[in-house]
Amino acid sequence: MAQMPLFIVIGGLLILTLILASIAQRYHDYVEQRRLEVKRILMRVSEVEDLVRRMVGLPVPVEVVQLLRQDILARLQIAKQIYAGYKGIDSMILGARTALAQVKPTTHTVELDYLRMQQLTRALGEMLWLLKGGRLLTSITEEQRVQLMEKMTMQRAETLYNYHSREAAHLEKLNQLHQAHWHCTQLDSLLKPLIPTHQKVEVWYQEMQPICERIAAKLSGTQVDVPPSESE
Repeated sequence: MAQMPLFIVIGGLLILTLILASIAQRYHDYVEQRRLEVKRILMRVSEVEDLVRRMVGLPVPVEVVQLLRQDILARLQIAKQIYAGYKGIDSMILGARTALAQVKPTTHTVELDYLRMQQLTRALGEMLWLLKGGRLLTSITEEQRVQLMEKMTMQRAETLYNYHSREAAHLEKLNQLHQAHWHCTQLDSLLKPLIPTHQKVEVWYQEMQPICERIAAKLSGTQVDVPPSESE
């Protein structure tokens, strides 16, 4: 009977140890869950940062870069709310704030080669997908969203117009008529759908017609009275 208190103490200690171990495990699981949530957020941050990097040096509206930078900052702030102790999160937020403050509009015209033009098309396409699907965390009104999508559409159209019209004229001079005609067909498919709602696009379309009509005439072996454009 004298040994009973000892057994009770030992049993109590074992139960207490199990309880503490259970609490410690639950806390570990809680922290691990938060850490994994933050990692998922940071993966998304990396994807948005990659899109921003691919826009460097391209004629992208400054509002697009600002919106993406704001989105990165918003995601990092949410990550800190979930797990304030995540290693490096404060420096990430500071870096995101600094990058956002440094966003400046492009002040010069950029002439793109084929690869860079394709890069611009893909980047703007991804941004349009983000806007259309409401996939950004940054608050934006419907009016702002529509205006930004319109600005991006026109930026893409102008960049492609400048590229294809320049290449068509250059290849015509080299007498590479089939390649020149290909650029004309690209211009036609690009501009025509936009003409009904964009007066500026209609002006571009009229400007490229003399070049494309002359190239088509040379390919067919006929002669038409189409004077060279002033840009040539």
